Amino acid sequence: MKSKIIVIGDAPLVMGFKLAGLEHTIQVDKDSFQENFEKILANGEYGIIVTNEILLNNIDWRLKKKLDNIAYPVVVPIPDKSGVSVEGDEIRSLIKRALGFDLGAKK
Repeated sequence: MKSKIIVIGDAPLVMGFKLAGLEHTIQVDKDSFQENFEKILANGEYGIIVTNEILLNNIDWRLKKKLDNIAYPVVVPIPDKSGVSVEGDEIRSLIKRALGFDLGAKK
Protein backbone atom coordinates (compact mmCIF):
# COMPACT_ATOMS: atom_id res chain seq x y z
CA MET A 1 0.00 0.00 0.00
CA LYS A 2 1.47 3.32 -1.06
CA SER A 3 0.78 6.40 0.96
CA LYS A 4 2.05 9.93 0.99
CA ILE A 5 4.22 11.88 3.38
CA ILE A 6 3.02 15.27 4.60
CA VAL A 7 4.72 17.91 6.68
CA ILE A 8 2.66 20.21 8.89
CA GLY A 9 4.41 22.79 10.99
CA ASP A 10 6.05 26.15 11.31
CA ALA A 11 7.80 27.99 8.48
CA PRO A 12 11.36 26.64 9.05
CA LEU A 13 10.19 23.00 9.14
CA VAL A 14 7.95 23.32 6.11
CA MET A 15 10.50 25.27 4.08
CA GLY A 16 13.22 22.75 4.86
CA PHE A 17 11.15 19.85 3.57
CA LYS A 18 10.01 21.85 0.52
CA LEU A 19 13.66 22.51 -0.32
CA ALA A 20 14.29 18.76 0.04
CA GLY A 21 11.61 18.14 -2.60
CA LEU A 22 8.58 17.17 -0.53
CA GLU A 23 5.45 18.50 -2.19
CA HIS A 24 2.79 17.91 0.50
CA THR A 25 3.27 20.57 3.16
CA ILE A 26 1.08 22.82 5.28
CA GLN A 27 2.50 25.82 7.12
CA VAL A 28 0.59 26.57 10.32
CA ASP A 29 0.91 28.53 13.52
CA LYS A 30 0.09 27.26 17.01
CA ASP A 31 -3.53 28.45 16.75
CA SER A 32 -4.34 26.62 13.51
CA PHE A 33 -2.23 23.50 14.07
CA GLN A 34 -4.75 21.23 15.77
CA GLU A 35 -7.56 21.88 13.28
CA ASN A 36 -5.29 21.19 10.31
CA PHE A 37 -3.71 18.17 11.99
CA GLU A 38 -7.14 16.61 12.61
CA LYS A 39 -8.06 17.15 8.94
CA ILE A 40 -4.90 15.33 7.85
CA LEU A 41 -5.64 12.43 10.21
CA ALA A 42 -9.19 12.16 8.87
CA ASN A 43 -8.01 12.31 5.25
CA GLY A 44 -6.47 8.82 5.20
CA GLU A 45 -4.29 9.71 2.23
CA TYR A 46 -1.12 10.17 4.27
CA GLY A 47 0.89 7.39 5.87
CA ILE A 48 3.52 9.57 7.51
CA ILE A 49 2.89 12.93 9.14
CA VAL A 50 5.99 14.95 10.00
CA THR A 51 5.39 17.80 12.42
CA ASN A 52 6.96 20.10 14.98
CA GLU A 53 7.35 18.38 18.31
CA ILE A 54 6.40 21.50 20.24
CA LEU A 55 3.15 21.93 18.29
CA LEU A 56 2.26 18.28 18.73
CA ASN A 57 2.85 18.46 22.47
CA ASN A 58 0.29 21.25 22.77
CA ILE A 59 -2.68 19.43 21.24
CA ASP A 60 -5.86 18.69 23.16
CA TRP A 61 -5.78 15.64 25.45
CA ARG A 62 -8.54 13.96 23.43
CA LEU A 63 -6.44 14.08 20.28
CA LYS A 64 -3.42 12.79 22.21
CA LYS A 65 -5.56 9.86 23.38
CA LYS A 66 -6.64 9.20 19.78
CA LEU A 67 -3.00 9.17 18.66
CA ASP A 68 -2.26 6.79 21.51
CA ASN A 69 -4.76 4.29 20.07
CA ILE A 70 -3.79 4.33 16.39
CA ALA A 71 -0.79 2.86 14.62
CA TYR A 72 -1.43 4.45 11.23
CA PRO A 73 -0.58 7.06 10.09
CA VAL A 74 2.82 7.31 11.73
CA VAL A 75 3.39 10.72 13.30
CA VAL A 76 7.03 11.82 13.35
CA PRO A 77 7.72 14.78 15.67
CA ILE A 78 10.77 16.87 14.80
CA PRO A 79 12.38 19.07 17.50
CA ASP A 80 12.75 22.75 16.68
CA LYS A 81 15.88 24.86 17.14
CA SER A 82 15.39 24.89 20.92
CA GLY A 83 15.92 21.13 21.07
CA VAL A 84 13.92 18.12 22.25
CA SER A 85 11.19 18.91 24.74
CA VAL A 86 10.48 16.92 27.88
CA GLU A 87 7.20 15.67 26.41
CA GLY A 88 9.05 14.41 23.32
CA ASP A 89 9.75 11.06 24.94
CA GLU A 90 6.02 10.38 25.25
CA ILE A 91 5.42 10.97 21.54
CA ARG A 92 8.55 8.98 20.72
CA SER A 93 7.12 5.99 22.60
CA LEU A 94 3.97 6.23 20.46
CA ILE A 95 6.08 5.96 17.32
CA LYS A 96 8.00 3.04 18.80
CA ARG A 97 4.77 1.21 19.52
CA ALA A 98 3.41 1.91 16.03
CA LEU A 99 6.55 0.74 14.23
CA GLY A 100 7.70 -1.96 16.61
CA PHE A 101 11.16 -0.42 16.97
CA ASP A 102 12.72 2.85 18.14
CA LEU A 103 13.10 5.10 15.12
CA GLY A 104 15.35 7.51 17.02
CA ALA A 105 17.68 4.94 18.59
CA LYS A 106 21.35 5.51 17.92
CA LYS A 107 23.33 2.65 16.44
